[in-house]
Amino acid sequence: MTLEHYLQKLTKEEVHSKHSLLVHLSALDGDEMDQFRTWWPSLPGEQRRKLIERLVTVAEDNVDMDFNGVFRHCLKDDDPRVRELAVSGLWECDDHVLLGPLMALAKDDPSDEVRISAVLGLGKFGALAESGKLLHRDGERIKDVLLSLLDNNSGSIEIRRRALEAVACFNTPRVRELIRLAYNSQEFKLQVSALYAMGRTSDPAWLTTIINETSSKETDMRYEAATACGEMGEEEVVPYLIPLIEDEDSEVQLAALKSLGAIGGLLAKRALRRCVKTGDDAIQEAAQEALQHLELEEGTLGFNS
Repeated sequence: MTLEHYLQKLTKEEVHSKHSLLVHLSALDGDEMDQFRTWWPSLPGEQRRKLIERLVTVAEDNVDMDFNGVFRHCLKDDDPRVRELAVSGLWECDDHVLLGPLMALAKDDPSDEVRISAVLGLGKFGALAESGKLLHRDGERIKDVLLSLLDNNSGSIEIRRRALEAVACFNTPRVRELIRLAYNSQEFKLQVSALYAMGRTSDPAWLTTIINETSSKETDMRYEAATACGEMGEEEVVPYLIPLIEDEDSEVQLAALKSLGAIGGLLAKRALRRCVKTGDDAIQEAAQEALQHLELEEGTLGFNS
């Protein structure tokens, strides 16, 4: 059967499109994409939203599905929710061709939600640039866009804080100053993002601040501190993470366990093994996953050596 046949069937779907139909939107060739572009605007907005949401879910559950062509087209959709979902659907795509569209959305889209989603995507590409997987000039373009969003004081707090988190991977003097300003600001959300950004820099200069925040009265700060400890990867933070396993907030507990699994070392392993024996199912599962991560990392290291 032709793609046109499946598109007609999808048009008749009222709520949830069947998986067997959605797979036919994977890895579309040039002619098929032309058919899709012609067909897509014929769908009502609500149906487009539901369909793109299903495609994102299917792509997350099945790595063999390639809906990138569909997602790229939907970056220009009239519906902001469709554009936002399309950006998230492209999270695993590392093609630098996406940089232009993501930058345009981050700077100019009328929807804050779309702009935030695009900023997060740029943060991923920024990390790729810093690791040498993108051209230096691409990294500079990403950094410039993110800094311009931060410098725009008329922009929303949400966009500015996500831009700070995204740009942290570059860890330049300017970026460090912006993190410092955000941390010392009166805006709590900026303080939380600054702590996240500290961890993302992997700069030991922030270690004391991060450790101090593991005992913060604010749940969000303890959570970000626990996460940042894992990003830092320094064994000296382990004694500060272990008490967070019994934090009053379950998300903080899980963040601490994940970070212990990322850091490793004898003390971290002992703490994780104790947690595997606890009666709390969520803690047991998280501790077991952290231990498995450690074993995998150690096995890889041992193999390489």
